[in-house]
Amino acid sequence: MPALQLDFEEFAAFDADNDCPPPVCAGASATLVAQVGGQGGIQSASSTGNEKRKGRPAKHADAAARKAAYRAEKARIDFTDKPEIIAKLRETAATLDCSVNELLQSMVRFAECNRNWKQVGLYGARKNGVLQ
Repeated sequence: MPALQLDFEEFAAFDADNDCPPPVCAGASATLVAQVGGQGGIQSASSTGNEKRKGRPAKHADAAARKAAYRAEKARIDFTDKPEIIAKLRETAATLDCSVNELLQSMVRFAECNRNWKQVGLYGARKNGVLQ
């Protein structure tokens, strides 16, 4: 059965208003379209396509300023302990798929939230001023 196309006069006028003209470079080769640009072709190199949306302004002037700002917000502590304890921390960090630094941060935050260290004191005993 052949396909039937219905033709309504109201739609014919509407379609005539919305007809798109063929692109300027319709019959040209791809290299010519790339060189010419314009309607139907590629935009020129001077136009980035993002003239209206500029994005947010940079917070830091360069990478050195960004790194300096990060370091100003963070403090470093040198942690020393027995080799067995350090090995256990590394093993736990590897099991949890995180760095030892992230593990220690998590442990310290947990300890700070769950114990009043000023009132209860340190865990363990001291002998000659050294924590056992």
